[in-house]
Amino acid sequence: MSVVSVPAFQAPRERPSTAAQLLALAAVTSVEFLENGLVLFGAGPIMAGAGVSASAFALVYAAYGAAAVFMLYKHQWLVERLGYRRFVALSLLVFGLGSGVCATSPADGSVLQLALGRLLQGLGGSTFFVAGRMLINELPPERRFQGLLTFVCALLGGTALAPLLAAALLGLGGWRALFWFGLVWAALVGWSARGCLPAQRSAPHERSQEHWGWLLVVLAGVCGLQWVIQQIPVQQAGALSGRWLAVAGVSTGVLSLFAWRQWGRERPLINYRGLVQQRYLVGLVFYALGYFLAGAMGLLLPWMLHQELGFSLLATALWTSLGLCSSVGMALAHIFVARRWPRHQGFMLSGVLLQALACLLLSQVQGGSQGPAWSVLALCLGTVLSGLSLPLFIGPVAQGTFLELPPAVFSHGYQVKNIVRQLSLSFSVALLTGLLHQLGEGHLAGLAGAVQGLGAWLGTPVAQPAACVFLLLAFLSLPLALAVLLQRVFR
Repeated sequence: MSVVSVPAFQAPRERPSTAAQLLALAAVTSVEFLENGLVLFGAGPIMAGAGVSASAFALVYAAYGAAAVFMLYKHQWLVERLGYRRFVALSLLVFGLGSGVCATSPADGSVLQLALGRLLQGLGGSTFFVAGRMLINELPPERRFQGLLTFVCALLGGTALAPLLAAALLGLGGWRALFWFGLVWAALVGWSARGCLPAQRSAPHERSQEHWGWLLVVLAGVCGLQWVIQQIPVQQAGALSGRWLAVAGVSTGVLSLFAWRQWGRERPLINYRGLVQQRYLVGLVFYALGYFLAGAMGLLLPWMLHQELGFSLLATALWTSLGLCSSVGMALAHIFVARRWPRHQGFMLSGVLLQALACLLLSQVQGGSQGPAWSVLALCLGTVLSGLSLPLFIGPVAQGTFLELPPAVFSHGYQVKNIVRQLSLSFSVALLTGLLHQLGEGHLAGLAGAVQGLGAWLGTPVAQPAACVFLLLAFLSLPLALAVLLQRVFR
């Protein structure tokens, strides 16, 4: 029997081990969640250290958000032409560059360099979530459940670690250390993921097509929409300027025109036709509401503890991480339980009701007439229940939304889902920041009076702005619970 030798240059590349692939999956997925958690937790020290106002710092969020949404539109186009290996390497390079630009920003009140750095971070880091999720499909079928666990642990673990890491970095090196860490982390992720990502590119006749001119039009629409969202905190109570409404209308029209153009293309950048399915569309709505709540809790709890109750950064980080670690545990528990009892509706309804109870408890953390002991207990229970509730709601949505999508549009569905995630988080943080400022300055007296009256009727007195918003969220969770109970798509 003869043996045919194969030249070395023709030998197939050795497949990386499963452990190496899982490490790469975790590292890539963690980038955006860890860095954004650092920046969100350290927003106050960053503004104080760089000497910028809250309204100016809103431009920093707008720059990141616009770049993130644009790159989510462009994700598939780049992957088809570069392959995931080159795409992730280039993204890490841009993300690291943006981190360095932010870290070297002057502390003179100028926001331009800081905004440029965050824009580069958005261009580089916003698509790692999609890339990490798609890497699960590169694992052997028998290892994909491990990949799913790794994915969930990476994104939630990075989010849970961020407050403690931010507090430590702020203590060691000030606000600039939050961004220098991003540069170091990008280098470590690049090293751990080397050789583990697929390098193949799509054949030219299979690639999606779109003219760069249209993509620049999309960028303009995204920037306009993100600007409108970030203007919410600086608008006067009840005031919507004509310019604000005009930019919102034009931006929405531009993005709708782009979607209509994509609808008719043979190889679209995003295949909207393939995504028009009842389960997927209902899932997007629930995703938007779930991420709105996630953004709200990520803002409100640190705000209340540090800004209103005077907790130190370290104490605030410990309390915040307590809730986020609860989320990690519940997410993993839900994955295992749902394999045997896949009752999406029951989990979702439990999550919404727990969220309402958590907000009700957190609305009375200041103690009021109930005394300090009850305040500490309410803080502990509310923080833990909030952490437990969000995975119970978002987890079933994540499992059910993509069930009926064919493989050809799966990545397109994740792109759109993450665009919705980015816009929902931005809208949540902007809206509630504005609400907290308006309540703190004595505006919105009618709303404050109504919420305080509701609290008095329930026997839960509220006084501070964050407490009012928590009670408002508890009340508004009830219509969401009713919607979950009545819908028939996620059963």
